[in-house]
Amino acid sequence: MPSKLRAWFDHLGTLDHLDKQDTTLQRAFAVVIYHTITADDIETAKEKQRFASFFKQDFGLSDEQVSALHDEASRFDDDFEIYLDVLKEKIAVYPEIELKLMQVLNRMLTSHPFSEKEYEVFERIKLALFPKS
Repeated sequence: MPSKLRAWFDHLGTLDHLDKQDTTLQRAFAVVIYHTITADDIETAKEKQRFASFFKQDFGLSDEQVSALHDEASRFDDDFEIYLDVLKEKIAVYPEIELKLMQVLNRMLTSHPFSEKEYEVFERIKLALFPKS
């Protein structure tokens, strides 16, 4: 693939131009991701590591901040739909958030043989973000 085209595709999946200190956006990503990876009532070490890596790399958070966000997401698990709506609002302004969320969820789900419950949550997210016409 030509390098300019590859760079363009790579840029599509970044959050570089967003306000990375936007705690609402951070929390929305965290709650939706956490809800997905714990749908089977199991959170593997690899899922937790990938959760941490995402927030460190894409939001520039420290280990302490990631840990606090993870703990917070676990308490807001019942608010999944609310935070999915927050992401939909952000997507209206920044469509690349949609791609990033799906990339992150895919990375999480492929970290181990995923359960039917995890896949059902993934499908709910997909349908919410990509409603059928």
